[in-house]
Amino acid sequence: MNKILETVKSLDSKYVYMLLASILIVLAVADYFLIARPQIGGILAIDQKIAQLRKDAQTLVTNKQRLSQFQTQLEVTRQEVKNFNSMVYKKDEMSSVLKMISSLANEYGVKIDQLVPQDMDAKPLVTNEEGKFFGMGMFIHTHAGYHQFGKFITRLEHDRMFWRVENLQILADDKDTQKHPFNLTLKILVLEK
Repeated sequence: MNKILETVKSLDSKYVYMLLASILIVLAVADYFLIARPQIGGILAIDQKIAQLRKDAQTLVTNKQRLSQFQTQLEVTRQEVKNFNSMVYKKDEMSSVLKMISSLANEYGVKIDQLVPQDMDAKPLVTNEEGKFFGMGMFIHTHAGYHQFGKFITRLEHDRMFWRVENLQILADDKDTQKHPFNLTLKILVLEK
């Protein structure tokens, strides 16, 4: 070490300053690559995590404010699923569907002349883990007054007896102006597992 110091003292002063500047540059570069750079990388990673946490906290605050809206939407969706499930029948339940339609017709004074289940559609409407959902027509030929028939259809719809009305025909009856023939085809959802 003494030899190095003596060699440095024997140099011209401008070379000493250049040597000191070179040593400082080497130390600065070594400090950057060995000490500062890993710390800067760690600081940047922490900064990214802080930004993500800030974003997550904002999302949490927003979702907390909308929690009642989410709960209301969940209840609406549950009711829709319940309503849909009440419209779906199994193939072996068709006789009970026919009985319910007949009893509702009697309740509202609608005379059913024909009540004929039709074949199920060849292609399923939907296939999922529960099974295959098919549409099945139910032809109904009735005699009734407009108001009686309207109440009958409203009750069928309210009790979710059918999925949709496929065909409706109202005919004039010259013999009885108070009661008219109605031809109606209801589409019923049938689940096959």
